[in-house]
Amino acid sequence: PTSKIVRGTAFQSIGPFITAFQRGADIDRKIVDFYVQTTESSNNKEVCYHACYNFPAFVLVFGQAEWPRFQSLYVKLTKQTDMRIRRSIAASIHELAKILGPTYTESDLLPVMERLFNERQYEVKHLALKNLHVFLKQLPIERRSDFLGHIVQTFQEAVTQEWRVKLTLAENLGNYAEIFDC
Repeated sequence: PTSKIVRGTAFQSIGPFITAFQRGADIDRKIVDFYVQTTESSNNKEVCYHACYNFPAFVLVFGQAEWPRFQSLYVKLTKQTDMRIRRSIAASIHELAKILGPTYTESDLLPVMERLFNERQYEVKHLALKNLHVFLKQLPIERRSDFLGHIVQTFQEAVTQEWRVKLTLAENLGNYAEIFDC
C-alpha cells in the first residue's frame, strides 16, 4: 500500500487477518515481508505496539519451524521501553512458549521472562505472573526451580505494594504445586 493511512490500518489489522489462515504456506509472502520489514525498519511506538500485539498470531500460524524467521523481530520488540509494548509482551509470552516448545522457550523466551520479573512496573510483572505456570511447563524441570526465588520475591514485595499480585499468586498455587511437584 502506498498511502500512509492505508498502510497503518492494514498493519493494525494484520493479526486477525493472519489467524484466519490455518497454515503459513497459505499466506502470500508479501504480507509477511510487509509485517517484518515494516517493524524492523521502524522505531515508531505505534508500529512496534501493533507488531507486538499481533506477533503471537504470526508465530501461531507459521509454527515452531518458522521461529528463526521471526526471532530477531521478537528480540527488537522485547527491547522496546513503551509500556503498552512491555504489557503486550508480558501478557503473551506464555502463548509463545506453548507454540515454540521447550527448546526455543529455554533459549529465547526465558531471558525475556527473567527481565519481565525485574520490571519496576508492577502491571508488567503482574501480567507475566498471571500465566507463569503455563510458561514454566515448557521449561526443563531443573530450570523451573530458578523461578521459585522470583515467585517468593514477588510475593514479599507485593505484601507492601500490590494486592492484585498477591491474589494472582494465591490463585496459581495449585498450578505451581503441579509444576514444582510439591
